[in-house]
Amino acid sequence: MNYLEIYAIRVHQELSDFYITSIRAGDLLKFTFSEKLEYTDENGKLKGNQRKIDEKRLKEIGTYISSVEMSFPNSIILAANYSEAGELVDDEAERWDIDSIDSNLYKIAIPTDKKLAAIVDGQHRLMGFGEKYLKDQSKLDIELPCAIFFDLPNSYQAFLFATINGNQKRVDKSLALEQFGFNVEDEPQQTWTPEKLAVYFTRTLNFKESPIKGHIKIAPKISTSLKKEVFSSQKDWSISTATIVDGILGLITSNAKRDRVEMAQENIWGKRSRSMVSNIRDKSPLRIQYLDRDDDYIFKIIFNYLSAIKETLWKTYDPKSYIFKTVGVQALFDVLKRILQINILTEQNDFKSLLETAQIYDFSSSAVQASGIGRKDIRNAILLTMEIINQDILTENDLNKINDFKKKSPEN
Repeated sequence: MNYLEIYAIRVHQELSDFYITSIRAGDLLKFTFSEKLEYTDENGKLKGNQRKIDEKRLKEIGTYISSVEMSFPNSIILAANYSEAGELVDDEAERWDIDSIDSNLYKIAIPTDKKLAAIVDGQHRLMGFGEKYLKDQSKLDIELPCAIFFDLPNSYQAFLFATINGNQKRVDKSLALEQFGFNVEDEPQQTWTPEKLAVYFTRTLNFKESPIKGHIKIAPKISTSLKKEVFSSQKDWSISTATIVDGILGLITSNAKRDRVEMAQENIWGKRSRSMVSNIRDKSPLRIQYLDRDDDYIFKIIFNYLSAIKETLWKTYDPKSYIFKTVGVQALFDVLKRILQINILTEQNDFKSLLETAQIYDFSSSAVQASGIGRKDIRNAILLTMEIINQDILTENDLNKINDFKKKSPEN
């Protein structure tokens, strides 16, 4: 994997922190992508999340770039760590990574072999540097200002794009909000895609009374390089919006984009409904409830589970414990998914009694890794204490790690 290293400053705003830097136009063309948003026919079918490409405008931009008075002071807005399939990239070896240099200076490592950054705003500016429109290829060395958001969910990408461009004639703000879930209250319930429902639940959990109210932020999944900075300065815990959205999605769909594309074949005020994906084979544990529009039941399950975690594994905040970090929360959603799959819940056997067994662990142990391996280890440890998995299926290395997680008695 080849990487480009650049320096950036952090900007703190209400929606999310983002990072300001400059990147060569030629490099941006290599590792960014955009997907246009448009009504595709008279029935209002939707596709993408960007403006339709304007060839005339691109030719004009290409000519402007070649002029001696060329200047693009406005930032190109990027959403890093999303694939062209619309999926959040979890593999640390592929993700854009951030490393703290000092109080407000950061180094960003960008993998250049794959397109893993969506263009939220500025696609025409950048595409004007394409070979088709730019005669002088030396202009590819021109640096363009960029504002980089990390792990910004698709719904928030559309919301940011619509907010920036909503007053311009070329962009229909409601169109972007319609597709990505910021106005679900105004839409028929049967038309909500899994993504819309997950975003709606996440926003409800964050802004109304819930076990994690105020703890969900639009922020990058914390990388190993930022671990020390976050642990040393953070007074209260927070988790990324993407982590919660992905966790909820895993309960109701195995492929969110597939469902969105399928349901987009009909207009929301026409024949669109969840039944359009009912024939798709999907073993997600709450899939039937999603198809039956039993959203209250789904939310109650998630709410009760998070409440039980708050009373057990989140009872005492430890800034060094990974149970409050991305890998820990991902593992907790994995555990919920497994609990629901084997259907072991009864009135006597609730979430709290199950999770109490996992309080023997210290997830701030140095044995825990902030990676996909760490997620697996935390999940296995919790499932093992619940007796949901048998230790015979775990390797000796897995068991040794789980044993290292156990809290040490004072005499030890």
